Amino acid sequence: MNRDEIISEIKRLEPWFHCIDLGDGLATKTKSAIGEPVEHPRPTWEIVKAALPNDLSGKTVLDVGCNAGFYSIKAKERGAARVLGIDAQRELIRQAVFVRNVKGLEIDYQRMSVYDLDPRELGQFDVTLALGLIYHCKHLVLALEKLFLVTRELLILETAIYPPEKAPKSFVYAEGGTRPTLHPIAYVENLPDAKEAVFNWFLPGTAALTALLKNVGFDEVSVLPTGVQTDRAVMVCRKRAPYPDSRAISYLGSKLSLLSGPTQSHPEEVLTFRVRAENRGYARWLRGSEKGTERGDVHLVAHLLGEDEEPLSLYHAGAFLPHDIAPGETIEIEISVRAPDSPGNYRLIFDMVSEHLAWFEDLGSVTAEQQLIVK
Repeated sequence: MNRDEIISEIKRLEPWFHCIDLGDGLATKTKSAIGEPVEHPRPTWEIVKAALPNDLSGKTVLDVGCNAGFYSIKAKERGAARVLGIDAQRELIRQAVFVRNVKGLEIDYQRMSVYDLDPRELGQFDVTLALGLIYHCKHLVLALEKLFLVTRELLILETAIYPPEKAPKSFVYAEGGTRPTLHPIAYVENLPDAKEAVFNWFLPGTAALTALLKNVGFDEVSVLPTGVQTDRAVMVCRKRAPYPDSRAISYLGSKLSLLSGPTQSHPEEVLTFRVRAENRGYARWLRGSEKGTERGDVHLVAHLLGEDEEPLSLYHAGAFLPHDIAPGETIEIEISVRAPDSPGNYRLIFDMVSEHLAWFEDLGSVTAEQQLIVK
């Protein structure tokens, strides 16, 4: 494109929120769109870049809520092997693609919501950027979980926060015996004349946001100094492993199918069933030790129900995993079940359990069943 064509396209794609240098004395904008500084987001970048490695060679970077691609460009300029920018708004992706083409950079862009992020489809990224994003998220915890799952090592999050001078102090809530700490989070009332196309929803304080990020699974969370600016915060979040283990209830999921096993037996006969188990969650299943069960150890379990569907034994039989099971992995497990001592019609339900935490069925997972007649 020549200079006149670039100027024409800049005008056609207005309004611009990101001010990006296109070379030849051209920039994407020369005036504020909704009251932000004309040079936005450069002042934010001056803070954020301290948390980002200077050399991103060989690294993959995901820019969530990429807008016109300012931060995607910065990641590519630092040598990232792959950069993917996503945004839910069609016009912003069009802006980002235009800028990429003018600058001749190899950056991918997709129109996608933060709620659509799935490591099974996109993979995981060494570095995830979520800058100026989460206060636009109606489903705040879900958004943070999605960011956690697609991040392999480092998430850098920048956001508006509960104004510190007005924020109530966190305090320990003693009722109920668990003594949790309550942190302030503000709900933003969305007025009819709101200027932004995407409404604002929640403004957490830094203590609340730190707790949220740790609760969704990040191992280390720190707050980056922002100088005199007190209404924004930059959070640096690190993971020790790409996926959590089975002590993380939020990320458990399975699908079971019965491969073989009898439908009839004599009283107290020992029966053998073979079950296929697929790890459909995002947590690694811990096999545990045969010396005793620890919190989060995963086992295959058989529930026994009577003719009236009343549970006779919720832990009628159990079986160990052959080894720790990664997300997406499928295994076959053999489980021995002793038939009831009284004749009748029974139902066996095979389920997974994360010991001392939860039955997988209660988390929405698919069980396997077998009718059993004892004669």
